[in-house]
This record gives sequence, C-alpha cells and structure tokens, in this order.
Amino acid sequence: MKIYKNDAHLAHQSRLELVPGKFIPTLDVRERTGAVLEILQRVSDAEVIDCPPATMQDLLCIHSRDYLDFLSCAWEQWVAAYSADLDGVGFVWPHRNRPARCPTAIEGKIAYYMFDGVSTITPGMWAATLGAAGAALQAANDLKRSGSGGIVLARPPGHHACKDMGGGTSYTNHTALAAHTLSAGGARVAVLDIDAHHGNGTQDIFWTRSDVLTISIHTDPAVDYPYFSGYADEIGEGSGEGFNLNLPVAPGSSWSSGYSQALAAATKKIRHFAPDYLVIALGADAHINDPAGRIDLHTEDFKHIGQAIAELDIPHMFVLEGGYGLDVIGECVRNVVAAGG
Repeated sequence: MKIYKNDAHLAHQSRLELVPGKFIPTLDVRERTGAVLEILQRVSDAEVIDCPPATMQDLLCIHSRDYLDFLSCAWEQWVAAYSADLDGVGFVWPHRNRPARCPTAIEGKIAYYMFDGVSTITPGMWAATLGAAGAALQAANDLKRSGSGGIVLARPPGHHACKDMGGGTSYTNHTALAAHTLSAGGARVAVLDIDAHHGNGTQDIFWTRSDVLTISIHTDPAVDYPYFSGYADEIGEGSGEGFNLNLPVAPGSSWSSGYSQALAAATKKIRHFAPDYLVIALGADAHINDPAGRIDLHTEDFKHIGQAIAELDIPHMFVLEGGYGLDVIGECVRNVVAAGG
C-alpha cells in the first residue's frame, strides 16, 4: 500500500472555528493524519512516500488565478492589517450577485473567498495546502503510470474547495486535482465521495464536464453542512448534465437503513459510466462517534464500503477528506483501503 503525504500541514492549525452559537477548538487538528498513518503502517506492504508540494501552476487547472493569488498572500495581508496573534477570518459572507465584488480590505477578501467561519487563514495554511495538493498530484501520476493506487493523507482536506472559493477547512481541492490529472489524455474518471458532507467543491469544479462523473453520498443538506448544495436534483449543466449524482441520506442513517442503498446506487452509476479510473474522497466522519458527522456507520461498516469499491475492479486511489474522531478515524480508513485494495 502506497501512502502519500507531505508534512507541511503540521505548521497549519486554526485556533477556533465557528459553529452554531459558539466558537470551539478546530476539529481539523494536525494529529488526524498521524492517527491514520499509525494504523496504516501496520499493513505489511505499507510504503510511505514523502511528496513535493504542488505549484501555483499545477492548481490553475482547477482553481481561478485570483483565488490562488488570494490564498498565497492572505496571511501576510492579514498580519499587516491586524495581528499575527489572531487567525484571519471574515465576518460577512456575501452572496455573489448584484454583481459580485471583491473588497480590497483583507477581512472583506477573506469573507469573499472563504464561505464559512471554520476556514481561517493561518501562517501555515498556504504551505499546507500546497503540500496536500502535491501528494494528490504524485499519487495520481503514479496511478496513471503503474495502474496501482494508494492513499493520500491530505490535510487540510479539499473537497469543499470550489473553483474560486474555499470553506469547510478546505482551501484547494486535492480530490479534484487528482481526478483532473487522471483525465488528461481523454481518460474517463469517476469520483466517489463518501465524506459525511457534500463535496460541493468537487461538484462545482466538474459541473459542466462529461469526462468526470462526480458522486457524493452525504447527509441531507437541508439539515446539515454545507446546506446550499448536495441536493438530488443537482445533476450538472451543459455538457456535464447527467454526470453529477448526489445521494443525500437522512441524519442517523445506518448501513442497513439508507447508506447501503445509496452506495448501491452509486456503484451502479459508476459501472454504467465505465471509467478508466476512480478517485475515492475518503471521509471517515460518517462514523457514529464522529463529532462532526450525522451518519451512524460503525467501524465494521467501512469494510463493506471497501468491498464495494473492490468489486468495481477499476484502478483507483483514495484521498483523505474529513473524519475528526481521533480514536476511530484510523480504523475506518484502514477498513476501506484494505478491503478496497
């Protein structure tokens, strides 16, 4: 098993995040990837690969230049205007209409480009996201060359990052970068997102494309984050119409009551699409004990997910997304990856 990582994320740690009614310590802690790595290294054939960071040029294939320019200098602008003792965070989140305007004040820029209060600007954010993106890029290129996949221990996560905005502690979209890289040369790629929250960023990036099928199984966004996307009637647009599938499940869904049926619908769609490659956005926050998820899977259920992936018999790779229970994330990830091959 190939394990791709970049340790630049260890310098990135938000102090607080805003949840309904209060600020809490951030859930995306640096120990998350370590908890997964510790479990995965017990696998006899584990090979840990330290990867170089991605470049701005690498990311322009999925993100806008103005957004990447913002990310690259946001911390320095924040410190100049406020203080290095504070994380950068906005306090107004606008709808981009009437028309969309980006302010010049850094607090306005943060609010324009980051759509929530959990995605703060820290001194290590830019290096961390370039490192995670670099690991995803190397894993995708290795899969193309060898047909053998692995898992990217990406932190910060990425599937909430859209073309030109971030959120959900995601700044650039590592799952989308891997899928786009695999699609080069005309290959067909499917993305299966099993994080408990809708992969709104991945949907946004591939919304009008027919060469990348995006599928997300997640808690119904009518009652859970990110609230404004992930509904079943969102199917893509233009050339991408019919190539986006959302499978929302009710809060409290278990393996037998809702989740296995959604996964069966996802694998049926993937088989019909017949992709050359499959990228799995592997969130472990669907576990019943995860502090951020509202789906009730048990640790053993993640083996069933891995088995369903293995049965597809498609060259594939995994990218770590959410999962915030340090006592369960490693076992959940291992169960998927080990069963999924």
